[in-house]
Amino acid sequence: MPWVQIQKAAQATWDDYERVQTKIGNDAPQGLIYHAAGEQPNGQWQAVSIWESEDHYNRFRDEKLLPAVRETLGDQMVDAGPPPSETFETKHTIKP
Repeated sequence: MPWVQIQKAAQATWDDYERVQTKIGNDAPQGLIYHAAGEQPNGQWQAVSIWESEDHYNRFRDEKLLPAVRETLGDQMVDAGPPPSETFETKHTIKP
């Protein structure tokens, strides 16, 4: 079943998000179904991602996301840990 992750950055700004996204590129990683991100009124970012499974996300995080964050934002941001998130496995999905 698909796995959903909702994140709201507590430290990183929208500019930080864009820098990391530029490093990763816009090709959808394996297992990603949908991703949407935007800037919050406080200048930080939030995102909703739907993955085929949590394992797909974990692989992306370890192989692509964390190295990109480390390279663009530094060790301190990686060491601070991920943004707060909510996750759940879907029980009901509607596709157009």
